[in-house]
Amino acid sequence: MTVKQSFKWRVFISAGLVLTFIVMFISGVVLFISPPGRVANWTNWNLLGLTKTGWQNQHIIFGFAFIILSIFHLFVINWKAFLSYIKSKASKGVNSPAELAASMLLFVVLGVGTFWHLPPFEQIIALGEQLSGSWEKKTGTPPVPHAETLSLDELGKLPQVNQPGSELLKKLQSAGLKVRDTRQTLLEIASENGAEVQRLYDILVPAKRSGGLGEGGGWGRKTLGEAAEAAGVTPIALQQALKQQGIEAAPDERIADIASKNGLNTPELIQRINVMTEKR
Repeated sequence: MTVKQSFKWRVFISAGLVLTFIVMFISGVVLFISPPGRVANWTNWNLLGLTKTGWQNQHIIFGFAFIILSIFHLFVINWKAFLSYIKSKASKGVNSPAELAASMLLFVVLGVGTFWHLPPFEQIIALGEQLSGSWEKKTGTPPVPHAETLSLDELGKLPQVNQPGSELLKKLQSAGLKVRDTRQTLLEIASENGAEVQRLYDILVPAKRSGGLGEGGGWGRKTLGEAAEAAGVTPIALQQALKQQGIEAAPDERIADIASKNGLNTPELIQRINVMTEKR
């Protein structure tokens, strides 16, 4: 007759720490190379069946699990051994001051270097941003950041769209999509219909037409109102589109002055206006 052994918590916690670390490592790498949220949500990006939000949730939950298991590992399973070690070191003194100082120095260097964007930490962060940004060239970008959160009414007010929300509603319904009213966001409509947000936008604004300021023309010396008129949108619509990207501007301000005030160079601002006013 065999005696039933008790549950081995040490094995359970040790194995749990290894497994949670593996999941955290994998999810951390995925999030490091994943596209920005605005692109991920716009294109319904996913990897191994999980969206970016799904990977973020996995990383958070398994991070909490790792912390809880670590606490149990230290204070429940190995507390006596840990306390004995502390008492021993306290009575004998620290035998390895150099190693302890080096460990503390490394901790400080990592924190300070990351905070002040010092090499090589800045290069590591820049690499992640470069990898994330590369997805935009492959999948395309929304007309404004996080456009998936806009309702049909709000989307219709963008200079790239410039259509009533009711007209956008009819277009989606004509394409066989279920839409209740113009207050629904693109993300809600896409989720209810199992479609990508980008596909909805392509239905709403299907054909690429002329738009933007084009090259040359001395646009830096012209006002925002003149630029809006040339691009075929209203000055207020262009002003609001710029404001959504954190760019403060007035219709009577010159493009060059707007760029300088917002920490941009003039060609960069003109390029942004071209993207905003381009009609698909």
